[in-house]
This record gives sequence, structure tokens and C-alpha cells, in this order.
Amino acid sequence: MTPRSSWADGRVDALLAALDELGMSVSRAAATELIQERVQWVSSQMRISPTAGRRYLADDALADLARTMVVSFADETPGAEVIESARTAAVPLPIVGHCIAGLAEAIQIRLCELDDIEHLRTTVAHLAQTLSAFGQVTADQAPIPADGAAVVMMPPGLVNRAARYLEAAASLVNDGVLPENFSATHAGQLAATFTQDAAALRYYASEPPGI
Repeated sequence: MTPRSSWADGRVDALLAALDELGMSVSRAAATELIQERVQWVSSQMRISPTAGRRYLADDALADLARTMVVSFADETPGAEVIESARTAAVPLPIVGHCIAGLAEAIQIRLCELDDIEHLRTTVAHLAQTLSAFGQVTADQAPIPADGAAVVMMPPGLVNRAARYLEAAASLVNDGVLPENFSATHAGQLAATFTQDAAALRYYASEPPGI
């Protein structure tokens, strides 16, 4: 291993660890690309060599970068036990059903990504945890009166997290990643379904209770 690759691997490990502490994960390939981009940006802004720019990617700088990345997902309550958060999003039961089915399909799609096994395991674990959380919250739902609307009160952070996973699945399908034995003829419809279900989830996650 060359000194350059050893340094890059160390910085990638530090970034992944910082993100993991905040409840977020990215693939090693994506983290590596981000580190490379930051080195180039620093060297360009400061008019120094990329080698000199590395010194500015110390652990504290990467921790700040991780926090910045997580801020963009603040509506998912990152780093928190989201299932214990206040359940203020009234999600219609059919939407919950679509989401559960979509998360299961997303797992099948992710299983096709074999180029980064470590990220595959992490991503599938997160999908499975979200799927389990949806089931637990639904099971905890108080009985619905006969004349009441069939809704499940859910933590908005959990709903937004599920929406992001479905959006990511739609992007993968559009890039040609499909579940095993799935006909490419229906790829467009599958991607559209993921996108529509994600949009519905985000709508109900942001809808004020009682509206």
C-alpha cells in the first residue's frame, strides 16, 4: 500500500466513523470520492499542492464535514432512537402498506450491489431496521373507531427516512439496477412507484396533525 492510499484510507475510515456516530452511512466509494474532492477544493482555494492540502483534513475537520452532511437529513432525526420520537405524522394505512412493500423491494434492489459488500450490509441493515420500525409502530397503533380514518400515527423522522430510502431505490432503478428476475420492461413503472410513495410519505410527514 502506498503512503498516499494509506492516508486516503485513514481519512475515509475517520469520515465513515464520524458519520456512523451520527446515525448515517455512505458507501466507502462515495466517502473516498468525497475525500478526494475536498483535497482538491482545499488545494485550489489555498493555492497549495494536494499533498499540502491533506493537513487540513484532520479528524476535527472530518467531524465538521460529517455534521454538515447530517444537517441535510435533519428531518430524519439522525443519531436518535427515531421510534421513540413523538408520533405526530398521521399516515393513512394504505400508504403505510405501500411503504412496507417498497422497503422490501428496496432491499432486493440493494442486494444486487455487490461491488461494496460492507456498504451493502450496512444499507440492507438500515432498510431492515426501518421496515421493522414501521411494523412496530403500526402494531402499537390504538384501535381505530369504526367511523374514523384508518391512519397510523408515526414519528415524522421515521417517515422521512423511509421516503429517502424509496427515493434512493428509484434512482437505482433508473440507473438500471433491478431486483433479480424483474423485467426491465417495467423498470419505469417501478421507479415511478417508488417516487410516488416517497412523495406521499414526505407529504404526510410534514402535514400538521389534525389537518
